[in-house]
Amino acid sequence: MKIFSGRYNVPMMTGTAIHPSDLLPRLRNGRCRRCVLTLLCMLMLATPQPAMAGESPLVIDLPTVRKQLRSQILEGRAQPALQRILALRKEHADDAGLALLEGEAYYATERFELAVDAFRNGLELDPAKRGQLFNLGRALQQLGRDREALVEFERMQQRSEAAHRTRGHFGAGLSWQSLGDIEQAMGLYQQALKLDPRFDRARYRLALLLLPAKPQEALSMLEQIIERDPLHHGGAYNRALALRNLGRVEDARQAMLRYQTILEGRSRIAMLKERWATDPANIDLMMELGRTHDQLGALSEALRWFGKAAGAHPGDPRPPLATIRTLLAAGRVVQARQLVSHLQGSAVASRAQALIEEFEDPPAPPSPVPPNPPSQDR
Repeated sequence: MKIFSGRYNVPMMTGTAIHPSDLLPRLRNGRCRRCVLTLLCMLMLATPQPAMAGESPLVIDLPTVRKQLRSQILEGRAQPALQRILALRKEHADDAGLALLEGEAYYATERFELAVDAFRNGLELDPAKRGQLFNLGRALQQLGRDREALVEFERMQQRSEAAHRTRGHFGAGLSWQSLGDIEQAMGLYQQALKLDPRFDRARYRLALLLLPAKPQEALSMLEQIIERDPLHHGGAYNRALALRNLGRVEDARQAMLRYQTILEGRSRIAMLKERWATDPANIDLMMELGRTHDQLGALSEALRWFGKAAGAHPGDPRPPLATIRTLLAAGRVVQARQLVSHLQGSAVASRAQALIEEFEDPPAPPSPVPPNPPSQDR
């Protein structure tokens, strides 16, 4: 087996504390509790997002539009976002925010040379953004320009914000690893983890470097990653490899089966997201994405998709009912009850309450059928 590392090109945009292995924490942690509280609000108060098309250039609210475009890119709809950005830039050529979003959209669609040009145009318009553009460094890395990337990551390390410093150390580690200085790379990944112990991108890269010589330490790190991101396919594969290296053959076999399940699930999710990107109001696609994540154990991501469906279709009963079922299946009865309480007075209230009652007092299993008496025939 070869170690699976993978390169992730998910945007990590200015002012957005996300990263590709941010993971989908299990329902017991605080982050998911915040997710549930957000869902409660969405299910009660959600209204469809206003369309961006058709604004007059004279009255356009650029901050709002930039926020919507940023969300589109993060959701995997970078191409339509890019088309909108390019149209807006014809009227707002001096807007640094749009220039930087253009760079993010090009980065997300893997047009790295154009991404670098757009990022640098944005920095010319707003030099204060220097040291904040992680994906400028990543785009340079993808082009094989690691020395230039190091300049950008070293600027990030000088920022006052811990999030920028963390990513600056991580990005520099990637470049030094690419340049062949493994010891320097490991030190930078460790420094990133000191700044943010939950920064699993650095933990994953460090685990891969430790795997050949220290499989037990690597295994522990990989299991932390998978706990927060159940669909981390690189983590799943290398966990199987670490178990094999430790001589745990049956555990390694089961881990490899889990890896194959994750690959199949991610393939289906990618197909569904591709369809959803062209039809973002389609509730059936959002619900199927929620169910698919739920089946794969990515519960907080399942809740996010059910919440998104509720926001787009506040009158549809399916999102709140699916949310309650997911919470109950995960043992989060208190949060399920909170949601049912918020739904009181709505058309779905009685069905939601019935789910709670059925969970707390499940129907008795059917009585076993007595065996037929022995035949008296001789």
